[in-house]
Amino acid sequence: MTEPDLPDEVLPEKLAQEEKRLGVVQHRWFALATLLATLPAGIALLLPWAFSRRLGESVWQLGIETQPALALAWLGGLLAAVLALALRGGQLAQLATGVSGVVALIYAAGGWQANTASALSDTWPGPGPAVALVTGLIWLLCASAQFIADRPHTAEPNAEELADAVRRLRQNR
Repeated sequence: MTEPDLPDEVLPEKLAQEEKRLGVVQHRWFALATLLATLPAGIALLLPWAFSRRLGESVWQLGIETQPALALAWLGGLLAAVLALALRGGQLAQLATGVSGVVALIYAAGGWQANTASALSDTWPGPGPAVALVTGLIWLLCASAQFIADRPHTAEPNAEELADAVRRLRQNR
């Protein structure tokens, strides 16, 4: 572009539009990562969580059977992650991300608790709680990264910084 194509009045507006577009792209990327991290956590509920011997027979119980409250919490976290992806950003998206992060923490704690069975019981933990703990921590890390990336940027550039940016852009043409 030549100098007449980009007057000083239009440049700040174009810069603001580009920053907004990049913010939306960044929000979508982190929201998609969080959503993809919730899916294996749900699959972990379909794995065997408890093994016991009853009347001489081996019994495996799935995570949905042994932890129905955790399954409902996962469903709520999944819905919050979908909502965070559907929203463009802002306070509602941050709220949905926060809810998803809290549910991920509860989910990881439930996996930890189910993984440490009592020595006095006739039940042994299966592979499900360990997988749930790992997937819950990954989900928590993704939600935390999304929450940090979506924080509002409060620093407004002053007139001198904007003039300096315009000067540098014109020199680099």
